[in-house]
Amino acid sequence: MSTDADDDRPEVVDAELIPDRETGEVELYREPAEVAHGPVTPLPAPWAASAPERRPVIAGWVREAEQRKAAVQWAAGHAGHVALFHLLRIPLYGLRAAAYVPRGLGRIVFSLAKWATDGEAMPLRLAAVREGDSKLYMSLCQQRDNLVKGRRIALLIGLVALVVAAVVLRFAPWWAQTIAVLAVLGTAARAGRSPERSLMDTAVLSAKVRKLSADVVQRAFIAAGLAREDNGVTFATPIHRDANGWRVVVDLPFGTTADKAMLRRTDIASGLDVDERQTFLSRVRGASGSARRVALWVADEDPLAVPAGPTPLIRASRVNFWTGFPFGADERGNTVMLTMLWAAMLVGAIPRQGKTFVARLATLAAVLDPHVQIRIHDLKGGPDWVPFRHVAHRLFFGDRTDPDTGVDPVLALLDGAKELLAEVDHRNRTLRTLPAEVCPEGKLTEELSRTKSANMPLILMVIDEVQRAFGHKEYGAELDEVLTDLAKVGPSAGIMLLAATQKPDSKSTPTGFRDQFGIKFALRVTTRDASEAVLGAGAYGEGLDASRLSPGAKGCGLLRGTGDADVAGGVVRTHFADGTDAEAICTRGRALRDAAGTLSGMAAGQVPSATPPTYSAAADLLQVLGTDDLAHSDVLCARLAERWPDRYSGWEPAQLAAALKPYSVSTHQVWGEGLDGARANRRGVRRADLIAVLDGPVDP
Repeated sequence: MSTDADDDRPEVVDAELIPDRETGEVELYREPAEVAHGPVTPLPAPWAASAPERRPVIAGWVREAEQRKAAVQWAAGHAGHVALFHLLRIPLYGLRAAAYVPRGLGRIVFSLAKWATDGEAMPLRLAAVREGDSKLYMSLCQQRDNLVKGRRIALLIGLVALVVAAVVLRFAPWWAQTIAVLAVLGTAARAGRSPERSLMDTAVLSAKVRKLSADVVQRAFIAAGLAREDNGVTFATPIHRDANGWRVVVDLPFGTTADKAMLRRTDIASGLDVDERQTFLSRVRGASGSARRVALWVADEDPLAVPAGPTPLIRASRVNFWTGFPFGADERGNTVMLTMLWAAMLVGAIPRQGKTFVARLATLAAVLDPHVQIRIHDLKGGPDWVPFRHVAHRLFFGDRTDPDTGVDPVLALLDGAKELLAEVDHRNRTLRTLPAEVCPEGKLTEELSRTKSANMPLILMVIDEVQRAFGHKEYGAELDEVLTDLAKVGPSAGIMLLAATQKPDSKSTPTGFRDQFGIKFALRVTTRDASEAVLGAGAYGEGLDASRLSPGAKGCGLLRGTGDADVAGGVVRTHFADGTDAEAICTRGRALRDAAGTLSGMAAGQVPSATPPTYSAAADLLQVLGTDDLAHSDVLCARLAERWPDRYSGWEPAQLAAALKPYSVSTHQVWGEGLDGARANRRGVRRADLIAVLDGPVDP
């Protein structure tokens, strides 16, 4: 039955109207057409599943663009260095050659004279004289006379040829005379040089590179207790050069696991007679893998001693945050691309190891995507994040109230986290109403995140020194609840959390919070327990221990759980961007946002209120309880949202419980009417508990 009100509504035919959240305009989304069935992918042939892995025909460093580029750069740099080195020393080489010429001419004349007189046979003739063997002496003399006659004729012919050549050269061009003189002097200089010292200096000192052999590998695994003389390792691949090191895949004896080998990396390095920082082991998985198969890569030198260099973001015009960004280089020099989409990231380290620089590097990638909204809470309050003032939607410093602005940055963090939780709920409600052609699988898409009318951009919330938030006396407990919930549900809606801490222990940074992060990066820490606190349980069993990182390897760490990034967990030498680089990138990011019309928040001049909210969640709750002695949490959330939608829109019972913690009010199992009117036993709040913590009745 239609009404007049129904007639005023927009006509919808096989479509759905989605109102814009800011302008109120509607945008029409068509229902998806009938999906045509595509071709069915056949199952693999029976022999394909067990087919042996085919080794690449072309070496890995030739196939990989990064290694090809590095090889060309090295060859060009090496050739240029050698050429310039010797070019600048040509005068010195000339003086040395001139000093060698007289001695060389003397040696040549002496050698020719000795040759022409058969001087090399003189010891034999003298021996015959001493022994009184006249017959032998006469025979040797006869041989000498015959030999010397021919040699003297050859020497005479040579001297005549030299005289003729000298006469001819008098009438030859100057360049021919020059070549002839240089040839004579060069020959004399070479003959006169000292055998202990060459004419030219060495331009490059070759590093001592230990060649890996089968015997050395066997010795290493036997020394580590992973094999025996009569039951050694077997080689799945030949030992071969791989980038700047040696690589081999071995099968351990039956019953010995690859995980056990990874725990004995130091013992294996000792057996190889190299530093453990040059030794890398990894599991071989897939069709060619086995629980006892391990890949061993031994670097020629400590790869962590070689910095990855400045970030390519310095030269990048923009970044697509959906496809990843260059994060650093692995031990073999290959670029590590990191994707933060659908995952939260935790960075942990002791002070002065580059923790903030790593977090800032990931944020700079987001800066160059104008459709990523950036919110930064620097609880340390230093200058590291100042360049982001050009682009940040929210930017707060320190963990104490600013005396100039009156803003409490910790409270701003709490309010911001609650706002994002409400945004997650709103996005999920919106996404589940959109048709499949616009929102496949009910997930946020790149196109949708870049559609201004949808107003659902990617959001990156950065918290530096997050342990200070949990240690706050008034808001710490509530922040634990809210931030843990945000790290848990935010990434699925395109809201990513990036947190950095120098105290990854369970007291300073709660375990429940740390467990929600899909990407974990640990720079150097002091203990194995601290390493597992950052990287997660089981990291040590995978051979990941950040306490073994070199103190001087700043910016180098272990990456585990990389979300959608195509990189295995392991050592990463992160790229570097100093304050000047960050300023330049953020200036470029602001220009991108101006062009795209996405500059917002504090960067656009929208300063948040300096006055903290005067309302109290407990007092507001007491008002909406009315005359009821108790009520379910979901009922109270609905009443709060109806009374104060700007404060409590989208709240869930978990948020209500977290908001009541600072007042020492807990939820309990209570009998009452639910939203559907039926009585049930659920979590709720009692009136008596609220009155006990409030100073008298609250005016409505």
